[in-house]
Amino acid sequence: MTRLLGRWAGHLVLLAFSLHSVPSYAEELIERPLAVAVAANFAGAAEQLAASFTEKTGVPVRLVMGSTGLLYAQITQGAPIDLFLSADTERPQALVAKNLGIGQSYAIYTLGRLVLWVPDGENADPAAFLTAADSVALANPLLAPYGRAASDVIARFPTQSANLRIVRGQNISATFTQIASGAVPGGFVALSQVLAQGIPREQYRVMPEDWHQPIEQALVLIKHQNLHPAAQSFRGFLLSEKASVMLSAQGYVAVGGDQQHEY
Repeated sequence: MTRLLGRWAGHLVLLAFSLHSVPSYAEELIERPLAVAVAANFAGAAEQLAASFTEKTGVPVRLVMGSTGLLYAQITQGAPIDLFLSADTERPQALVAKNLGIGQSYAIYTLGRLVLWVPDGENADPAAFLTAADSVALANPLLAPYGRAASDVIARFPTQSANLRIVRGQNISATFTQIASGAVPGGFVALSQVLAQGIPREQYRVMPEDWHQPIEQALVLIKHQNLHPAAQSFRGFLLSEKASVMLSAQGYVAVGGDQQHEY
């Protein structure tokens, strides 16, 4: 009996040691929120996804919005980011190449759609608009993939856009504001933006996908010592079937939900 008690006591000591030596997941979550850098076009969708994730898990999420190029530069300079939701594939791949991103975490989480929005026009036909307008707004092609896609569309109409003044915003959110304020008669923004704001259907037209290079939006976990313990879980949620359904309703092209992640 003494030997048996001694054996159980040893197990209890080992159990107590293991529980003490493993950091408390809950305590780590309380210390700081999960930091996610989000491309400007994805801001509205990210807010809804983050809220759903927090409701399910209790993990707070802090979203840092900006153009893909600017966010990439901040991450390379050591910004405390756990997960990067880019509007392209190049920057996440570049982070992996620089050993700043975790290669196995790289994935395309959605595809964006580009629209021409003309608030005062009854028909947002690109050929007609580019011919009649004196200026057009788009995000900076060097910083924002949606701006690059918009440049592809404009290049299809060289005659109509020959005398057009191009107004470049730092990101797609700035471009949306420029158009909404009346500073420019129209421009190229994301389908998700016009849907979120309830823009009348006659004011915008979705650009054919073969008019511009695909707007593939990729994510990657950032490699650093203090990676949030819930970062991998949030990545899984973004690739889940539930997130795919949510994104389809918000103007994005679903890339197929991962059945391994259930939320």
